[in-house]
Amino acid sequence: MRRGMLFITLGVTTIVLGMPGAALAGGGCHSPVTSNDASGDGKATVRMIDACFKASLTTVDPGTAVTFVNEDWTAHNVGGNEWGNLEDMMEDDAFTATFTDPGIYPFACSYHPGMTGAIVVGDGTGAGNGDAVSVEPFQQAPPAVEPAAAQDDGIPMVPLVGVGLSGIAIGAGMALAAGRKRPA
Repeated sequence: MRRGMLFITLGVTTIVLGMPGAALAGGGCHSPVTSNDASGDGKATVRMIDACFKASLTTVDPGTAVTFVNEDWTAHNVGGNEWGNLEDMMEDDAFTATFTDPGIYPFACSYHPGMTGAIVVGDGTGAGNGDAVSVEPFQQAPPAVEPAAAQDDGIPMVPLVGVGLSGIAIGAGMALAAGRKRPA
């Protein structure tokens, strides 16, 4: 009976206290949309950091090359409507896609629900599908990329993991303390 209560207390406490960290980890960007207006620049960069695309919304002119770079410690990929790179992209891997026609080109990482973004080409009107995108072969080392002018309001992954681990530690401590109390 005591052992059962111990496990129930541990489980419930872990879930309740660890939920904020677990709910935020690995699923999208946990802040407002980050944006980068690269119109007129001729090139743009979208970085993958803390399971988020930075910038999550990038505006470019038709014909602009956009380089996607994984700067995260975990694998990501980028999939759009008939374009992208669905191979595992490990840290420092990159690929470049050139968007020739106006439109909105949404993309996502299939490993991390909520990790989404979009490229807005020109005025954003148009089909926005893979017929108007040319993708260069996957590169194991990133090309030289310009710093993104993205607003970064995201929550770093390290504190999120810390919150989850703290919840587990507190739950375990409470469960052990509850197990040591003896009826008088």
